Amino acid sequence: MNKEEILKKAQNKKHNKLDEMEMDILLRSNHIGLIVGLIVCLITMAIKIYFNQPYQDIYSIYCSIICAQYVYKWIRQREKSSLFCALLWGLTTILLFVVYIMKIS
Repeated sequence: MNKEEILKKAQNKKHNKLDEMEMDILLRSNHIGLIVGLIVCLITMAIKIYFNQPYQDIYSIYCSIICAQYVYKWIRQREKSSLFCALLWGLTTILLFVVYIMKIS
């Protein structure tokens, strides 16, 4: 590949398309965000348990975030495993929310 071909490819790159480094950073940031979110959920759950309050709402929110990620992945890639995980996380979200509603009623 000569310099002109490389330059032409760089110029034809779509502005909204991420390169490999940007994709890696995005994936790692999502992973770190999920871990931090889980830690915050655990701390909040411990506080709610200490004050004898139901804590399932915290996990229903966290599970809905994971469900949304799998739904987006399924929409973009049409992998059956992503759809299965999305359904599983969605059902877990609904179950936790129903348990929470039952406990506060």
